[in-house]
Amino acid sequence: MPTYFEGDIVIAGISGRLPESSNIEEFKENLMKGTDMVTEDERRWKPGLYGSPSRFGKLKNLHSFDASFFKISPKQAHVMDPQLRIMLEVTHEALIDAGVNPSTLKKSRTGVFIGVSASDANDFWKSKPDGYEWLGSSIAMMANRISYTFDLIGPSFSVDTLCSSSLTAMHQAVVAIRTGDCDAAIIGGLNIVLNPVHYLHYHKKNMLSTEGKCKSFDISADGYVKAEAVVAIYLQKMTDARRVYATVMNTTINADGYKPEGIMYPNGDIQYLMLQKIYNEVNIDPKDIVYVEAHGSGTRAGDPEELGAIDRLFCKDRKTPLLIGSV
Repeated sequence: MPTYFEGDIVIAGISGRLPESSNIEEFKENLMKGTDMVTEDERRWKPGLYGSPSRFGKLKNLHSFDASFFKISPKQAHVMDPQLRIMLEVTHEALIDAGVNPSTLKKSRTGVFIGVSASDANDFWKSKPDGYEWLGSSIAMMANRISYTFDLIGPSFSVDTLCSSSLTAMHQAVVAIRTGDCDAAIIGGLNIVLNPVHYLHYHKKNMLSTEGKCKSFDISADGYVKAEAVVAIYLQKMTDARRVYATVMNTTINADGYKPEGIMYPNGDIQYLMLQKIYNEVNIDPKDIVYVEAHGSGTRAGDPEELGAIDRLFCKDRKTPLLIGSV
């Protein structure tokens, strides 16, 4: 049986590229200034192509990459998914942010857990096989390439649970550290929108806001807005960390099971059970929570179910306001 690690786990490093933001600090500044990071331009394709919403969040730069720094051949780099190229960069930056020299992690029991649902680049390169494309854009490589490049020997795999992929990856990382499968972990969340046909699929399902504005928790909400991001965080045991952004108290995951409304419809009752479990396990009174970062999908199905679960758990006998947000 694995040894259960009893100490605190902390977020020690973070880095990322987000819409109109080259790093986390710029993203924070854009948020604080109220900058609209959802744009209408031709960086991916002509706005409104196929009748889809013309506004969505995009990264500034997908083209620059120092392949030699990561010991990747030019031919391999050319057919590598841009989100994997950027993931290599932000992983290196997250480690530096944590005060760790990446070279000191060679052969360490560091796990890599990547939340990713799609590789639009993979679909493109499948039609042009040259032997390199699947090494640069398959979903498995989103994690395995990180482990290979930094010479890490802990668990390494990609997780796809759609919207919850990166948080599910984080849960797997926390479990792995606590059970002794790894000593630290890199968690990534990847999404770059390159294929307008995939984008159109979500539009045809009436999931996207036609205005390109996500009006979470509002009566006028008409869907969410697609956006790109490549983000990495580095988890360590408190005893090993040089920097602490936050302590991970608990994580958990579940699934809705069958619902008569359909597979895409959320279930507030099951969400409530999950929230109840996560706070009971660490003996935290939900009334003591002052802020909840929610999913906030901006859909007429999702928001009421989520808010109902939040209200049921956090607001029972509550005397103070509960702040809720959704970046």
